[in-house]
Amino acid sequence: MATAPRPIKVTSINAKGLNIPEKRHTALRDFRSTHTDVVLLQETHFEAGKAPQMRDLKYPVGFFSNSTAGKVCGTAVLLSRDFPLTVTGTELDQDGRYTFVKGSLGGQFYTFASIYLPNRKQHKVLRSMLRILANFQEGIVLIGGDINLPLDARLDTSRGITSVPHSVLRQTHSALDSHRLIDCWRATHPTTRDYTFYSPPHQSYSRLDCMFLPFGHLHLLESVDIGPMTWSDHHPVLLTLNSPLVRPKDRNWRLNETLLNDPMIRQGTLLALQQYFTENSTPDTSPQIIWEAHKAVIRGYLMQQGSIKKKQHTLQRDTLIQRIQALERSHKLYVDDTVYAELMELRSE
Repeated sequence: MATAPRPIKVTSINAKGLNIPEKRHTALRDFRSTHTDVVLLQETHFEAGKAPQMRDLKYPVGFFSNSTAGKVCGTAVLLSRDFPLTVTGTELDQDGRYTFVKGSLGGQFYTFASIYLPNRKQHKVLRSMLRILANFQEGIVLIGGDINLPLDARLDTSRGITSVPHSVLRQTHSALDSHRLIDCWRATHPTTRDYTFYSPPHQSYSRLDCMFLPFGHLHLLESVDIGPMTWSDHHPVLLTLNSPLVRPKDRNWRLNETLLNDPMIRQGTLLALQQYFTENSTPDTSPQIIWEAHKAVIRGYLMQQGSIKKKQHTLQRDTLIQRIQALERSHKLYVDDTVYAELMELRSE
């Protein structure tokens, strides 16, 4: 089978709690829609020993650091079934502040780290995490998480200022520099102002969510973007890396069984079958050939219907996201209460 190279797609997002089943379902659906290979989650709010399941057919493997102090913090790394990482080690934090996972793929080692810093003394917690990570990591290292501060208040906040003490900012930069870690989004958007979190009480935006790569691996970075805010109160950060992954150019067809839940498609399938057998049941054609050929006819019909439904769903989703993004751009510029109310209504859809 012919193959083509494809990048690794990573999403990092502060989930603001995932104990509600509907929210977990929405989150997983969102990761599927962006074809994410590796998900870095913060603030799952899963309690140690009482955590719910968070997996599906697309994301069967997950590693979770759940807090022993209750439904607070919580970090996780989810792996897609399309990302066949051979996991060789994990490092889980009992306070739920970090989750590290490493493994190999195509002869290359990778380490993925999901981190969540507190809103005070961020630099001290970061230094401790990076020391632990340095002793754990192998190969290409990618860190994603909510660092709970803007690295450059002038560009990373809508007001151009921050309440985080200058000493904390300076020592946070020092910790990152000592490990030669580069803020991927800022490296590719050196003068752009964009944000990942909005504080309604302060009516201000901040870029608190980041992805970091060591300087020596920055050449692997293909793209990094801030996605639309939909089901959480944080925007996701979406990153793609060059990788040894390949994908088949032509995939084997599999029946999407949910199509048969649609009464119109079921009726159409029956009519297509009736028409096929009426037109092809002739004395000079063997029953075996007629039977085998009908499979291709029905497969073609169901593929057509599946394509139509997928296009309709994609159009609806893309239209909604475009409306959300347009309102987000407006609100980030003008911080208008009416726009914010409309945004919240659209996000609930």
